[in-house]
Amino acid sequence: MLKTRVISSNMKDKISIAIATYNGARFLREQLDSLYTQTLLPDEVVVCDDASTDGTVDILEEYHKQYGLKYYVNETGLGCNQNFIKAFSLCQGDFVCICDQDDIWLPNKIETVYHKICSLDNTKPQCVSSLRYDIDANGNIIGEVNAPDSQGWEATFLTYSRSQGCTMIILTDLVVSLVEAKPDLMQQMYYDELVAYTAVVKGEKHNLSDKLMYYRHHDANVVGKYHGSLSFADKVRNVPTFYGFMIDERMIPISITYHLFNEQIKEPALHAFLNDIAQTMEQPTVWKKLRRLLRSDFLSRKQRMEIAVKSTISIILKKLYHCPTL
Repeated sequence: MLKTRVISSNMKDKISIAIATYNGARFLREQLDSLYTQTLLPDEVVVCDDASTDGTVDILEEYHKQYGLKYYVNETGLGCNQNFIKAFSLCQGDFVCICDQDDIWLPNKIETVYHKICSLDNTKPQCVSSLRYDIDANGNIIGEVNAPDSQGWEATFLTYSRSQGCTMIILTDLVVSLVEAKPDLMQQMYYDELVAYTAVVKGEKHNLSDKLMYYRHHDANVVGKYHGSLSFADKVRNVPTFYGFMIDERMIPISITYHLFNEQIKEPALHAFLNDIAQTMEQPTVWKKLRRLLRSDFLSRKQRMEIAVKSTISIILKKLYHCPTL
């Protein structure tokens, strides 16, 4: 039996949860149940459904009647990025927690990230992220992501695990920046990259070491379905070109971040790093990109050696299988 919400009279902040759904009926109830049994319950759960054809909307209506969940159904599909941005724009809270449709949140997730973001300087856009356990379709733990508490631009731009949308809580000032983002740029960035990078440039992003959710891997989610269907040649295509540094698809959004926020980047080291990546991406060949990257001041000698060796192997392998490189 799920508990009813008790609002503390001492708490003036309102917390929203934004969810983007699409054909998520298989795991949606388990996710929603974990939201409505939090130690700190949300003031609203806002769902944008991207024209699902399974029983997703029926489940949303069920939770609307029982808990007041708010949901909106798009007449035509917007795609994951724009659907999340729409969900953000419909939230009324002071803070917005981002949520996927098929995970499970640990009971203290909202309370933990909320208390952390409240301790930060809320006169500028803020974002707090956490870590996760990985589970399979049946809920069995198959791995976990570990990293220390961190902040600063390096922790977001130079690591893989610190920009996952479903781990984040953001201040509504950051929501405004996201809603105003240029649609053409959104097509080249994942929504959570846009969230994280905007927070770093315009405000702050703090990364917690707490593992506060179960992230589900299954054959129907976007990443699992895509990678499970790849041929060997396509898997070669997805091997990082600049191995040991960052996956290829992140080079483009980091370069976009520089061009989007160039005049607003106040921290010299961050500006120099983003400029380095932007200029690297402008090089005409993959070998020239690699050569420029290896001259970067942000890499240690050990990193340069690793990138030089592994990237050379990766580039040659891609050439053998006629896979385009950056």
